[in-house]
Formats: sequence, structure tokens, C-alpha cells
Amino acid sequence: MSEDQLRKEFQQISNEIQRYDEYGKQLQVQIETLQNYLVDLNRSKSTLTGLKDEKNIDETLIQVGSGIMMRVKPLDVEKVLYSVGAGVVVKKPIDAAVKGVEERIDEVEKERLALADQLNRIIESIGNLERKAQSIYRQLQGPSQPQYDPSLVS
Repeated sequence: MSEDQLRKEFQQISNEIQRYDEYGKQLQVQIETLQNYLVDLNRSKSTLTGLKDEKNIDETLIQVGSGIMMRVKPLDVEKVLYSVGAGVVVKKPIDAAVKGVEERIDEVEKERLALADQLNRIIESIGNLERKAQSIYRQLQGPSQPQYDPSLVS
């Protein structure tokens, strides 16, 4: 392969590594977003379960987000308002809401795992491309010449 062809292939590999790197960064952001959503879903599940298990609730502590909590007196702990998407909220029994949150957790976890798998494949591809680029770079550098150091000769 000529030096021009090697340089062209090296540049193509470099561009491909950059594209994979950008895609990998996007995947990392999506994974992080899903992880934050999972934390929120698990907090919701814990709160609902706590309300369901408590028999005589005069007052409870509810997390409203961003580390802010407030004491409230629930009017009805048997049913909750549950978002089903597209701005639609329905009244559901607390058990059904817990089950719905658990289903969301399962779906989000599956999606997070799929993205993590995709990210691992991207990382593996980048590694393969980097090894190929290093090989081409060594070819472009030519055979290494031993260095002569006159101070080592007696």
C-alpha cells in the first residue's frame, strides 16, 4: 500500500473514531438520564409502599423533589393520582400504582441495559480502530533505526 493510501486510510479511521466517540458520549448521557429516572421511580415506589403499609396516617413526609420534603396530611391513602402519559392523570388504587411503577422500572432498566450494551460495543469498536490506526501509523513511520550513542562506546 502506498504512503498516500495509508495516510488516507489513517484519516478515515480517525474520522470514524471521532464519530463513534460522539455517539458513545450521547449514549452515556442517555444512560445517565435513565439512571436518574430509575432513582426517581424507586423513590416513588418506596413512598407509595410506605403509604400503603401505614395503617393510621395522621401526617407523613413526602418528597417533592430536589431534596425538598414536606409534612402532609393525606386525605385518601387508598387511591393516588397516576400519570399515564400525554398529560393524562387517572385515579388508581395504591396497589395498582405500585404495580405500574414497578412495570416502568422494569422497562427503563431494560432500556438502560440495552444502551449500556450498545456503549460497550462502541468502546470495543473504538479499540479495534485505534489498534488499526496504530499499525498504519507505524507503517508510515517506517522501520525504526537503532540510535547510535557514541558515549556508550569505549
